[in-house]
Amino acid sequence: MTIAALRRLLDEIDTQGGPDAARQWHLRLDDQPRPAAGQATPTPTPPSTDLRAAIAELLRGGATYPEVREQLGVGSYTTIAQVRHAEGIPVVRRPRPTRSVEETYALYAEPYGDGHARWTGPWAGRMPQIQHPGWRGRKESALRVAFRLEYGREPVGNVRAGCGEPGCVAAAHTTDRDMRKALARPRTRAA
Repeated sequence: MTIAALRRLLDEIDTQGGPDAARQWHLRLDDQPRPAAGQATPTPTPPSTDLRAAIAELLRGGATYPEVREQLGVGSYTTIAQVRHAEGIPVVRRPRPTRSVEETYALYAEPYGDGHARWTGPWAGRMPQIQHPGWRGRKESALRVAFRLEYGREPVGNVRAGCGEPGCVAAAHTTDRDMRKALARPRTRAA
């Protein structure tokens, strides 16, 4: 930013009500001058000992950072982490919730219209996606899962919605390559 642009910005702030108005609109304008090059930056004031003790007590009880903030009504994540490090409180590992691919499909396939369903879960590009249970579970198309649920077998080739509705993931509307080939064959009439 040039000096001229900075002066125009400061003039605009003055015409709009000054620094107090800028703070009202969540602009960050410090009243304190910044330290010159080579000077040490001022350290933030540490939390009071009562607050530190309360944070440490909650962390020892197994509370998460958001739970600590909610219960105390104060404390940044940085402050909570500093207290945890200073007190030597280990991070509590929590298991990730796991659900089967069938449960995941049921959770994210939202029915609508004439038996259609739209996908409200995660996507991989243009493909609705389900992750198998576990931290590093493999990922699979939600359409393949829907096909298996409907027909009880693995699909052959790509799975697509056979209803013509864009984005439909309804299990009853899925087709695999063999089903599409069978539908595309010309039918002969018996005479």
